[in-house]
Amino acid sequence: MGDKASIEGDVYSYGILLLEMFIGKRPTDEMFKDGLNLHNFAKMGLPERVVQIVDPILLPREVDVVPTAIVAAREDNNDNEIQVDEGAQGIANLCQMDANVQKCLVSILEIGLACSIGSPKERMKMKEVTSELHMIKKAFLGFGILPGGLGRIQV
Repeated sequence: MGDKASIEGDVYSYGILLLEMFIGKRPTDEMFKDGLNLHNFAKMGLPERVVQIVDPILLPREVDVVPTAIVAAREDNNDNEIQVDEGAQGIANLCQMDANVQKCLVSILEIGLACSIGSPKERMKMKEVTSELHMIKKAFLGFGILPGGLGRIQV
């Protein structure tokens, strides 16, 4: 942001890194223009549309994913939200996943958002981040979701 290096700046970078890893997009992606950025994109998709914003490689194989090309970010008069083009409504309804997997992904993305808030003073502290991530991991493994991890990744 142009300020000198700080712990808060490192937290911001960590939050953006989390969002990049779980959404599968870089902050410099060509879709991010006209005020839309990675942070806002994630914020608009949570929690209801997590399947549409998360990197498909992280989803269990049985989840039908809406192709990224038909998911469009649009600004509404009241709020920002992610909408699916009309022709894709049938596909969007197929997007279902285990509730525990969804909670895990939403929780991790929320940490990314909390770390990348614009105001440095409002960002999560790294001690809280590590504590939250450990709790998410324990909850994820405790539910026995997909033994051995999420599809192609190991937790």
